[in-house]
Amino acid sequence: MAKKGQAWQDLLDRAEDALADGHHREAALLCDRAALAGDDARYFAALLKGDVLLDLGEVEAALSSYDSVAEPGVEDPEIDCARGVALFELARFAEADKALRSALRGNPKLAEAHHTLGLIAEILGTGHDVDCFRQARRLDPQRFPPVAQLSRAQFETVVHEALADLPAPVAKAVGDVPVLVAEVPHQSDLTQADPPLSPRILGLFVGAAPPQVSVLDAPAEVQPTIFLFKRNLERACKDLATLRAEIRMTVLHEVGHALGLSEGELEAMGLE
Repeated sequence: MAKKGQAWQDLLDRAEDALADGHHREAALLCDRAALAGDDARYFAALLKGDVLLDLGEVEAALSSYDSVAEPGVEDPEIDCARGVALFELARFAEADKALRSALRGNPKLAEAHHTLGLIAEILGTGHDVDCFRQARRLDPQRFPPVAQLSRAQFETVVHEALADLPAPVAKAVGDVPVLVAEVPHQSDLTQADPPLSPRILGLFVGAAPPQVSVLDAPAEVQPTIFLFKRNLERACKDLATLRAEIRMTVLHEVGHALGLSEGELEAMGLE
């Protein structure tokens, strides 16, 4: 962000610092104050506030913030990229693809746009994900480093190790519930919730279905199942130890929430 000594820019600088420190509400309030200056201030404040809301998981509110400064029929790489990411998080993949491609027409060097297009291609199985991820990695290797992928057998070994380390109350609750591995979630699995689940989810407690089939297509009478999403977990973890711990935590939360346990109850059981 350019610094010209204007008060609204100082407010947005402070908002960026607050966001980096995890102080989301403070960051949002600073954006609101900055927006009062109008014109450029409103534009940059809406962009940053959308980022704050997106980081909070308030995706529809983030999209609304971006839309508030988008001009119909006008391609704006920054806005288009931000909207594309938010639409992706809402599992509105066709709209996200359109917005991200518009962003890249204006600025082909937007690494996040390439990466998000890769995530869409990965879920839809179009075969374009490798090229998109490679472009994102080339443009911003620090943010989008290479992701090591384990074989299915190697990954399932890590899953078994993680399950062996479950606390006794959860291990008992899991009982005969299968824990299955799928590469990525299916779009219809995400849109069963309102608002939709993030395509980046690590796991899901659902009715059982083969990994290659949407869980919504499974027979109603099948037993509950926990799905772990291999590629999302691999992207979220830098090494095997972290992967093992993340799988364990994902199963803990999916089981806990499926049983109707609150965050406080999960913590009391030693899950946090």
